[in-house]
Amino acid sequence: MKKKFSIFLLLFILAISISPIIKKTEVYALDAKAYAVMSAEDKQLLNGSNEHTRLAMASTTKIVTAIVAIENTQDLNHMVAVDDRAVGIEGTSIYLQKGERLPFNELLLGLILASGNDCAVAIACDVAGSPEAFVDMMNDFVINLGLKDTHFDNPHGLDSDTHYTSAYDLAYITSYALQNETFAELVKTKTAVISGNDQVEHRYLKHKNKLLFTDDNCIGVKTGFTDNAGRCLVHATKKDNMTIVSVVLNCGPMFETCDALDKQARNEYIYKEFVTPYSFVGNSIVENGNIDQMGLAVVEGYSAIIKKSDVDKYRVEYDIPSSLTAPIKKDDIVGSVKILFEDNVIKSLDVYAIEDCENIDLKYYLDSIIDGWRY
Repeated sequence: MKKKFSIFLLLFILAISISPIIKKTEVYALDAKAYAVMSAEDKQLLNGSNEHTRLAMASTTKIVTAIVAIENTQDLNHMVAVDDRAVGIEGTSIYLQKGERLPFNELLLGLILASGNDCAVAIACDVAGSPEAFVDMMNDFVINLGLKDTHFDNPHGLDSDTHYTSAYDLAYITSYALQNETFAELVKTKTAVISGNDQVEHRYLKHKNKLLFTDDNCIGVKTGFTDNAGRCLVHATKKDNMTIVSVVLNCGPMFETCDALDKQARNEYIYKEFVTPYSFVGNSIVENGNIDQMGLAVVEGYSAIIKKSDVDKYRVEYDIPSSLTAPIKKDDIVGSVKILFEDNVIKSLDVYAIEDCENIDLKYYLDSIIDGWRY
């Protein structure tokens, strides 16, 4: 009886030690109308629920406003004269004043950290001449990414019947945008000060994603809220060569949910480098050459985000010739490296000769001279 009790106690302790992340995620995720978790490097969907459902997105809109503005502005430090259409916009604001002038990059800080709707309109007018023209650029942007569940009516995210996205699209957009160094630096900025002028005093800004202040791995990105959209969050972390983007739409405990989804993804997935770029992979004996051996290498590498439970299902095969016959030119393709998952080839890489090798065979040399005479 005592032995049975000890076994039961051991199983109970084991169960409660491995289940908190999963249970915590399941409980919080019930509060989200939709969510998506994606690895930013390869845009692989790691987890999701209703991820393609079209929903209001509130100020997470400003992720697209920011990346479109950054990609279409040459000088991010140029001075902007605030357009009258940006003054007095409803919702969150940094209270831009009529006739105020400030640097474009400070408008970007106001857009992301303070979620300024007035900053969104000021940026739109500066980049495209009008909010409407800028919105056209935003819609073209998502179309060019191949996304079909996103449409914008404005650059700030206030509710509108045809202003929507999906959790999947928003995760994909953010994964793309984080590749831009300026965007990545912007969305992970914790605090900032917008310099004052004759009209206004300094503005002190603080990022609204509180996880940026509690999680050392957090790198942004953006919160949002309207009555229709509910609480929305796009959250990203970077650790162990893996960037995870978590999106929740219409979710009360948005911070807790994103944090739990992120931890669950990192508990289940791992970054695996199968072949390192520009790496040496072996030697081949050279016949009739001015060198005895030829070094072989790959140029392209291969890495992937994979399930930890699938690690043993992958293998790397090297198809390298034991011997080569001269002449050989540097960068000649002489073999391959294949990455397989459950015996299926998922990637094949070319193997190259790393140097030139001349043929020293007398017959080859004489034939070459004769061929030269003929032509």
